[in-house]
Amino acid sequence: MIQPKSLVLALAAVSALAGGVASVSALTPQQTVSLRHANYEKMGKAMKAIGGELKSGAPNKGVVLANAKVIAAVAPQQGKLFPAGTGPSSGLKTDALPAIWTDRATFDGLNARLVTEANKFVAAAGTGDAAAIGGQMKALGGVCGECHRKFRKED
Repeated sequence: MIQPKSLVLALAAVSALAGGVASVSALTPQQTVSLRHANYEKMGKAMKAIGGELKSGAPNKGVVLANAKVIAAVAPQQGKLFPAGTGPSSGLKTDALPAIWTDRATFDGLNARLVTEANKFVAAAGTGDAAAIGGQMKALGGVCGECHRKFRKED
């Protein structure tokens, strides 16, 4: 059974996504943090699925392409999901470091690179060429890792 709180969060997230997250201001700080976390989880699962396909030795082009498209769809939304009041000082549970808000230019630059590499990843996935997919996955993962090192609290 869906809990009312979960339903409200899901509806708010769908509403925000339908507007390209342009309406993130309509979300509460907790909903914003939850949505960005869910999006990062989505991207992580997609990367894991693609990695599994590559390890199989004969990646399924459809699976790889579908997951690459998930990453490319979510990546442009993420930068908008870090408004003031959603960081560690808010008291909300988040792995985001204060540096996101104190070094916003670097964070936004990394998010722009994430979007660029994610789009290149879709193009590589569309070829079905395992070497091209693996190379672009490494490039995309490099941007992810750089952002994690600078802006994410490690457990």
